[in-house]
Parts: sequence; C-alpha cells; structure tokens
Amino acid sequence: MKIPAYSSVTAFLAHYRALKSAASRSSHDEQLFAAVSAAIATLAPQARAALESVEDSARIKRHRDRDELQLRRELAARGIVAG
Repeated sequence: MKIPAYSSVTAFLAHYRALKSAASRSSHDEQLFAAVSAAIATLAPQARAALESVEDSARIKRHRDRDELQLRRELAARGIVAG
C-alpha cells in the first residue's frame, strides 16, 4: 500500500495516532496503519517511545523534537512528507 503524502510530520503523526486509536478500522485503514507503522518502525525504540510519550518534561520535549526531525528526514527520503 502506498502511503499518502503529508504536508508535515505533525500531520503524519496526527493521522498515525488517529488510526492507532480507532475503535475499528476498515481493511484499507488496517493496510494504511501497517504501512505508516512500518515507516515509524525505522526509528530506534527509544525514539518511538519519545514520540508516543505524553509527558511534557523539558527532557522529553527535547527528545521528541530530535526524534521528529529524524522521522521527518526518513519520511522525506521516502517521499511521504514534503521537503
């Protein structure tokens, strides 16, 4: 399944979180969630944990910002996020 292009990492992550939290997903949404999850799986486990964290400490925010930058680079290389 081809992942749609997103305008930003924020939009990508919002869509990922919406798919992840959906009570039920269609088969199309399941395939899309698997593809999006595979893109996120390229990050180290600590980076994925920081992206998922809801903690707002300064340390977590720094890690989240750094990991979002790393994810943006990966997604841009795959043509999923613009620039």
